[in-house]
Amino acid sequence: MVLKHIKIVDSKKSVLADNLTENCVQCLASCDFEGRTIPICPEYGDKRRQGQRITNSSTVFLCCAQTKTTKLFKQKIEALSYCVPELKIPISEIRNEEQKKVNRLVHNLTSINAHNIQEVYDLVPQEILAQNWRKQLDFIKEEIEKDMDKAALMFLRIAKHNTHMRSEFSIYRKLERDDNIELDKKEHNLRNVLLNTLHTFFSDFSKQNVYVEVDDFFFKVSFDYETIQVALYHLIENAAKYTLYNTKVSITAFESDEWINLKFDMTSIHVTEDEKEEIMKEGVSGKMAKKMQKQGDGIGMWRIDQMLKINDGEFEAIFGGVSESKMGFDFSNNIFIMKFLKD
Repeated sequence: MVLKHIKIVDSKKSVLADNLTENCVQCLASCDFEGRTIPICPEYGDKRRQGQRITNSSTVFLCCAQTKTTKLFKQKIEALSYCVPELKIPISEIRNEEQKKVNRLVHNLTSINAHNIQEVYDLVPQEILAQNWRKQLDFIKEEIEKDMDKAALMFLRIAKHNTHMRSEFSIYRKLERDDNIELDKKEHNLRNVLLNTLHTFFSDFSKQNVYVEVDDFFFKVSFDYETIQVALYHLIENAAKYTLYNTKVSITAFESDEWINLKFDMTSIHVTEDEKEEIMKEGVSGKMAKKMQKQGDGIGMWRIDQMLKINDGEFEAIFGGVSESKMGFDFSNNIFIMKFLKD
């Protein structure tokens, strides 16, 4: 049973709070007093007190089953009325923050969808499909047969974009929609989960002539699949973007006293001493990434760390010194370790 029902409207008719039921709305329509006893509540069938207080700044309606006297009830509704100006600022801020989350989701999904559309039309131009719509299947088959490698790579890139899209939905549903994070922790084969994401980046690594070597390991770890896949996506995406061409990414796993460790070892862009901590924060990109004009939204490292933490894990980044320079860009031996608690 809900102990209180309330509706608060400011002077501009903006609703600041409202948890009224249909029965409550009917009570509100006939409420022309600041406080009195209602012998039988139409919603719950019990005895309650209700009232409405109207001022120049707000209208407050309250129905309460806890207040012992009408005098105390009137004091309570008066106090709520006085609080309205202070309520408006944080509520506005909350709305703005929630809108930012929705805008970010829409922006990211729109961008990913555009990439998928472009992949399809790079294989078969849109104008050809539009002009010959009765023979679309024949044209598509013909284009695939002309260059099957191109078609296969397109398939992998679309699979990667779809993995990214799924990660955006997962983040919004599990982390950004409300404060109650619901994880579905189950035991998974760590290597299989890694490969499920890694294979979609084959074309990205191929472009850079980067060889990815995955060691054999058979660890089973308990975690929420969706959120860990998000972490893997961002880590592998960073490796594909920033690893030096003609080098190798080595992925191994090992066991320590407390952790199962998934280790990524690569030669990738240099991170300076003064930005090692900053780069783990939301919205921060490294200097070398900016110099290469490959920086994203600066959420990769931060998101990986976030996903590990909510799964009771840790993320460790070991940035090395400058090992070589190519075309004006500095590269280092960098190691990234995703740590999973042992069962």
